[in-house]
Amino acid sequence: MSVTSPVIPLLGLLTLVVPLMGVTMALTPYLMPKRECFAVTVPDAAADPYLRRLKRTYLAIMLALTAAATIACAAALALDPEHAFVAALVAAALVLCLGGYGLMLYFRAKVQRYKKAQGWAAEGRRSAGFVGDEPFPKPLSLAWDLLYVPVILITLTMGIVGYPAMPDKVPLHMDLAGKVTEWADKSSGIVAFPVLFVVLIAVCLTVAHWMILRSKKGSAPAMPAASAWAYGMFARAQSVLLVGMGLLVSLLGPVIQLTFLGVLSMTQALVPIGVVVVVVLVASTAVSLVYGQNGSRLLARVGADGRGGAMPRDNDRYWKGGIFYVNPDDPALFLPERFGIGWTINLGRPAAWAFVVVFALVIAGFIAASFLLT
Repeated sequence: MSVTSPVIPLLGLLTLVVPLMGVTMALTPYLMPKRECFAVTVPDAAADPYLRRLKRTYLAIMLALTAAATIACAAALALDPEHAFVAALVAAALVLCLGGYGLMLYFRAKVQRYKKAQGWAAEGRRSAGFVGDEPFPKPLSLAWDLLYVPVILITLTMGIVGYPAMPDKVPLHMDLAGKVTEWADKSSGIVAFPVLFVVLIAVCLTVAHWMILRSKKGSAPAMPAASAWAYGMFARAQSVLLVGMGLLVSLLGPVIQLTFLGVLSMTQALVPIGVVVVVVLVASTAVSLVYGQNGSRLLARVGADGRGGAMPRDNDRYWKGGIFYVNPDDPALFLPERFGIGWTINLGRPAAWAFVVVFALVIAGFIAASFLLT
């Protein structure tokens, strides 16, 4: 059975996940603050020839892995999209994620040994703060997340109004050949599922937005004003991206509802899904490359990246595996990541584990409710 033409473009769009993910990961060492190199605090990650060589090597290896993974996905799409493409896409994503993390750990160990050999150590523990209102950009307020409410109400209203005309059999699953392979009987649970989907998106991304607002701010004591401005710009851009992309994804709830009501076929629903995939991938990648972690790219462009000074502080011992922060003495629950774009959680705080458990229960509850409703 051949894959119909409407499905092929969506699969091609999904293939974009691989190069965009791989290129962003390859460039990650260049997107981090100058005093962090492979999750290790250094005096200046840009000025040392050895550290620059390590970053170039990581970049070259990751780009090679990305090229190989992209070619493999493209070949699977061309030769056997029905059976091989999904497996190739999943394998490519795993190779990039696990391979990138493994390489980071390898180069991190090299940087740690080099740091010890060079005798690099913090002179003390310096920090910076501002009294009164900070005169810097701030993330969007949580009030913007109220925009999810109209989407939830629209999805619910569509289900209630359209329920009498809903077909007796509702399509649930379509294979890569465009043929519906699973159906469900008409029920109130079916029209409730798209509403639940939008509610889940709203809850998860509102919590992510709240994390940005509550996070410890990335700063450099050697240049407090410049780093605070850059972090403010970064946090604001990420909050705008989060709200915008969240609303865009939530609009798939009405699309799912229209599919269940028989207004759209599952094949027609692929068009808005494809648009959402492309916009989210391109926008998130662009913001990461323009701003860098904590606004490091902004600092570099204005020539205020603080090169050449000693380390104001060194908290490498709290970063386990380079990405897990465990510090029971730090009151901050959220903080910027050490290798990557975004924020992470302080696993040294009991509240962090409660947060993780509650999040896992929410996801498990959504999965269980989905099975019950459909």
